[in-house]
Amino acid sequence: MPLARSLCYTGAMTFLEPLHPRLVHFPIALLATGSIVALVYLLGWRRAALPMAAWLMLFLGWLSIFAAIVSGLVDRNTAPNDPAILAVMNPHTAAGFGLLIVYGLLLYERLRAPAVLDQPRRRAWLIGLLLAGLALLVLEGWLGGRLVYDLGVGVQG
Repeated sequence: MPLARSLCYTGAMTFLEPLHPRLVHFPIALLATGSIVALVYLLGWRRAALPMAAWLMLFLGWLSIFAAIVSGLVDRNTAPNDPAILAVMNPHTAAGFGLLIVYGLLLYERLRAPAVLDQPRRRAWLIGLLLAGLALLVLEGWLGGRLVYDLGVGVQG
């Protein structure tokens, strides 16, 4: 029973709650790795398998953002209505939607031109989007860490 209780968010909830912290690792890992692989390819390490690997990771990471956002919005309802928490939570939510947009633009570029990583004219734009996505990932993780470790959101009291 102590193990089951330690897995619970609160005594009345199941061991799956909160769901958001369990889902955010997928988009973080997939988007960060996909972005780095794409940047490595764009910056000159041309290997045939890199574009497909990058696009696959970016697509799966972008899809997993949806699950992270939905679960975050659901878990947000259980957070205390404290101004200090909301001051961090609102930018955290905005950064999540920003990730959806930035990586959506990258995937749209791939949809428009499948070999876009090989087009020199688009190189600066793609590098900018990838760096913006990585910056948003870092910001999102930092804000999420502040919510948990500094403000105690989602931590048993």
